[in-house]
Amino acid sequence: MSLRKTKRDATLDDRLAGEDVEHVFRTLESQVRGGDVDHPSRWVDVADADPAEQRWILHGLDLLARNADGAGPEFSGLRAASLLVDRARGRRHEPGGQRFEQEVMSASGWLEAALPSSLPLPGPTASARLAEIYGRPPVVFDAGTLAASVLPVLKAGLAEEALWWGSPAEPEDLSWMEKVAASIQRFVHEEGSSFPAAHAAGPLHDGFDYAASVIDAGAADDDADARLAFLRRRIHLVGRDASSGYALSAAGYDHAQPGHRDLLDDLLDEWLAADRELDDLIGLLLRHSPAHVAGERARVHLPAHLPAGSWGPKELWRPHLYAVMVHEFVHVLAHPDFTEAVESVADGQILAEGVVDLLTAELLDASRTDPDLGGLVPGDYAVGYGASGRAAIEIRDLAGADQVKAAFYLGRVEFIGLGPEEGWT
Repeated sequence: MSLRKTKRDATLDDRLAGEDVEHVFRTLESQVRGGDVDHPSRWVDVADADPAEQRWILHGLDLLARNADGAGPEFSGLRAASLLVDRARGRRHEPGGQRFEQEVMSASGWLEAALPSSLPLPGPTASARLAEIYGRPPVVFDAGTLAASVLPVLKAGLAEEALWWGSPAEPEDLSWMEKVAASIQRFVHEEGSSFPAAHAAGPLHDGFDYAASVIDAGAADDDADARLAFLRRRIHLVGRDASSGYALSAAGYDHAQPGHRDLLDDLLDEWLAADRELDDLIGLLLRHSPAHVAGERARVHLPAHLPAGSWGPKELWRPHLYAVMVHEFVHVLAHPDFTEAVESVADGQILAEGVVDLLTAELLDASRTDPDLGGLVPGDYAVGYGASGRAAIEIRDLAGADQVKAAFYLGRVEFIGLGPEEGWT
């Protein structure tokens, strides 16, 4: 996506040297706003800013003024001008280069409007197949069948994992993990696809610091709610896998039905109360399992110890951990509207984990040439999560790769066949 380049930067600096800064600001602000006079100018917030901050805002407004007509009909000049004022203090790049242009266009919401503006919606044939992926005819959820179909497979898998952590484990270097986290955030923000950074109100523009948010999984909460959440994640994974005969689907589970979700949680609570071995296995694995905690200040729990030799060769651990860290960072970047859509489909795991792992695989592949991260990329990373991951791949093939990114990072779920017009509420 090409921009009208900043050939006039020198001229603008000349204006700033010889012309009243307030006049230049108000002129550019009015141009970006499209002549809006119903809202007060933000000059009162810019007047006391230092000269470097004012220069960044003015060059940003100049860039927006020359490119506003290329952002598509959903671009709001009023919002963009205000966002530039709000983001100036936390700026990363000064005027005069491509990095500055990228920062302005993402922080202002220009990319948020421009990237989806030329994307086509799924056609009739694709929409019909997408509806099949997301929905299922109403059926009765027979939760009782899961004790025989899923529980033995689930416990066997947990017991195998527990062998990796049964004895005192060698600690991973937390400072190394923090450095990798910082590199991941830098790469996703500046080197990768434009979509993650295009969400102007998202974590990349709202002060999120991945390195500061990395927490040893061993320090995560370990209570009844945490154990239920862990078991819930695992039942969705195992229950959508051939090893259990796709037991959740066979039992009639529909994640879009709140009553089904409640029945499943009741069943899992019963298992935890009645099965001390299962409860103990989950307590152990919680201390070594990745998870993200959403909220105003997101946190990411990561395994901070090396597993025993039964896990695999030690030299493969850090590439594995790097992939886990990218996966958890992608979770943090999910748009709230996409997260809400998870609850609207029969297999919520398709969106909650399948799409996340699909985007993880893309970021891992893109980072192969990054000087800080390339050496950590696993050689053969494949999208996981069983049937849910395969469904995510099919969604991409039906709707388009950029459409999936627009849905996930920007909340534009209509591009993957979800939305009120398709029956999603």
